[in-house]
Amino acid sequence: MSNNRQFSTRANVITRRTYNRPLNDEGTVFETWEQTIDRVISHQKWLWERAKGDTLDMTEESELGELKDLMLDRKATVSGRTLWLGGTDVSKHREASQFNCSFGRAETVHDIVDAFWLLLQGCGVGFEPVRGTLNGFAKPCEVQVIRSTREDKGFPDNQERIYTDDEGNKVCHIKIGDSAEAWAKSAGKIMALKDPVDKLVLDFTEIRPSGERLKGYGWISSGDETISAAFVKICELMNKRAGQLLSRIDILDIMNLLGTTLSSRRSAEIAIMPIADPEVDEFISAKKDFWLHDNEHRQQSNNSIVFHSKPTKWELSYIFDRMVEAGGSEPGFINAEAAKRRAPWFKGVNPCVEILLGNKSFCNLVELDLGKFLGETEELWRALWVAARANYRQTCVDLDDGVLQRSWHELNQFLRLCGVGLTGIVKYTDFYGPETANRLKALKAEARKGAFSMADELKLPRPQAVTTVKPSGTLSKIMDTTEGVHRPMGRYIFNNVTFSKHDPIVPVLKAANYSVIPKPFENDSVLVTFPVSYEDVQFTVKDGKPVNLESAVLQLDRYKMMMDNYVDHNCSVTISYSPEEIPDIIEWILENWDHYVGVSFIYRNDPTKTAEDLGYAYLPQEVVTREVYEDYASKLLPVELDGANSLLELEDADCATGACPIR
Repeated sequence: MSNNRQFSTRANVITRRTYNRPLNDEGTVFETWEQTIDRVISHQKWLWERAKGDTLDMTEESELGELKDLMLDRKATVSGRTLWLGGTDVSKHREASQFNCSFGRAETVHDIVDAFWLLLQGCGVGFEPVRGTLNGFAKPCEVQVIRSTREDKGFPDNQERIYTDDEGNKVCHIKIGDSAEAWAKSAGKIMALKDPVDKLVLDFTEIRPSGERLKGYGWISSGDETISAAFVKICELMNKRAGQLLSRIDILDIMNLLGTTLSSRRSAEIAIMPIADPEVDEFISAKKDFWLHDNEHRQQSNNSIVFHSKPTKWELSYIFDRMVEAGGSEPGFINAEAAKRRAPWFKGVNPCVEILLGNKSFCNLVELDLGKFLGETEELWRALWVAARANYRQTCVDLDDGVLQRSWHELNQFLRLCGVGLTGIVKYTDFYGPETANRLKALKAEARKGAFSMADELKLPRPQAVTTVKPSGTLSKIMDTTEGVHRPMGRYIFNNVTFSKHDPIVPVLKAANYSVIPKPFENDSVLVTFPVSYEDVQFTVKDGKPVNLESAVLQLDRYKMMMDNYVDHNCSVTISYSPEEIPDIIEWILENWDHYVGVSFIYRNDPTKTAEDLGYAYLPQEVVTREVYEDYASKLLPVELDGANSLLELEDADCATGACPIR
C-alpha cells in the first residue's frame, strides 16, 4: 500500500520535534518516521496479545501490517500521545500515559492527585470544581521554600515529617521526590494537611535541574522552578481559606496552578460549571484582567458553562455579551441535555470538547485523513475498520498504577470509549445534501463495525461510543491536510511557527532560505515562515486572494452535518465569527439545540488583511496571493533534519489554553 509519498518541510519538522524520539542521551540522533511507526506497531501488538492471551496469527499480523502502511503514508494515525510514548517502558507501566482525554470531578484530595498525575503524563484533563469537601489549612502558617541546587537526579519518593523546632513551633517538612509519582502525591500532602502547624517547609532539594531530557517520557525537565512557584501559590490560597471550605473558584485556581508546572510540555485543561451555580458569574469572569490580579495561571484552562435545559434567547445573549467582554472566545457553553442523550454516562468533556466523558473516564483517539481517499471508497472503509480496531485495543489497559483511584480503571472497563476521528473533511465533502449524509453514515457504520468486531473477538464489552471529530491541529500538519472540520483561511498561507532562538533546527531552516525573524515580545523566540497551499479546497477570491469567507452559520451547519451523520461524541470546531453575526448565531443555536453539544468561538480576522493592516505584530497564519507564495516557495532549499536536535517540543496539546486553536 505504501506510496512513498513526500511530505512538506513543515510536516517533517513538526514530526521531528513532536513525535520522533531521540535515540541517544545527547539527543543528536532521532527516530525516522518508519522507526516511530514500528514502535507504535510494537505497542499495538503488545496490547493485542495481552488482551487475547496468545500470540497473533498470520491474519492478525497482516492487519498490523496494514495499519503500519496507513501510518507510513499518513493516511491514518493513532493519537499524538501514542506516537510519542507508544511502545516505551512508560506506556507499559503507566498506561494512563496513552490517553489524550480525561474528565473527573475535582472534589476530594484524591481527585486533585489524580488530575495532577494525569497532567504529568501529558493527558488533557477536564474537570468540574466541586465545593463541599476540600478545605483550607487548619490555621494560617508560615511557608518556607528550599529550592534545589542539584546537578543530577534525586531521591524519587516524598519524605514527610512533623516536629517541634527549637523555638517551639510545630513544623511540617515535606521533601518532594524526584519523580512524577512524588510530584502528584506531594500536591495531595499539601491539600490533606490538617495538623495545625505553625510552619510548612516545602523542600525541593531532591529535584533534578531543568533542561535535562527525561529518559522515560522523553520531554524536557522543568526542574523545580515551576512546581515551587505553583505550590507556594496553592499554600497561600490554603492559608487564605484556613478553617473554611474551598470555593469552586479556589479549586479552579489550584487545578490551573498545577497545570503550570510543566515548562516544556503545555498542559491542556478545561473547567466546567453549571449555569445555575451561585459562583457562575465569578467563573465566567475568571480570566478578566488576569494580569492585573496575579491570575496568569487562569489562562491554563478553557472555561465552559453547562446548561441542563434549553436556555432562553436572553440567556444566550447574556453569555455572548460576556464573551465579547472577555475577548470573544470564553466562556464556552455545553448542552448537557443533548450530551446525555448521546452518552447517558456524561459528566463532562475533555479540553477540546470532542469526547463525552463520565466522572473518572478516559478516551484515546485515532484519525483518518479523508483527503487521501478521494474516489477510493472501499479503501477508505477498510482503513476505518483497521483504525477502529486499533483504537479499541487502546482501551485494553490496566489503570491500577499505584496512583489513580480504581474508579478510573473500572469505568474504562465498562465504557471502552473510542474516538475514531476524521480530518481533511473539507477536502472530502463541500456540500450538505442527502448524498453527503449517506456517505458519512456509511463511514460511521464502518468505524463502529471495526471497533465492535475487535471487542467481540476479544470477548470484551463493546465500546459505548466510537466516532468523533477532533481539532487536529498538529496531526493534520504532519499529514499535510486541512484541520479537522475547518476550512483553511485561504489557499495560500504563510504559517509562522515559534521556535526557541537557540534551537539547532533554526539555523538549518535559515540556511535553506526560510524566513527567520525575532518573535515580537519574546526575546528568546523566533518565527519561522512555512508556505502552505490548499489547491484542492474551494475558496472565494477577494482582492486577488482565494480566501475563506464562510459565515458563522455556515460553519455551524457543517458541525450539524457531522453531528447528525457521523459523530457519536461531539464534533470539535472553533467557529470564527464577527460580533454582528451574534444574533444569527443565537437563532441557529435555539433552532438546533437538540443537535448542539458544544463548540468554541473565536473572533474572525479578515483573511484579506495583513498583520499590519489588522494592527498585529504578526499572524500565526497569514493569507497571501499566489504570486507571493510562489516567489517565496521557489527560493527554499531542501532541508536535511538528520542530526538537528530540538531543545523543546512543539506545543502539541491542541487545546492548551483558550479556544481549540486552528494553528
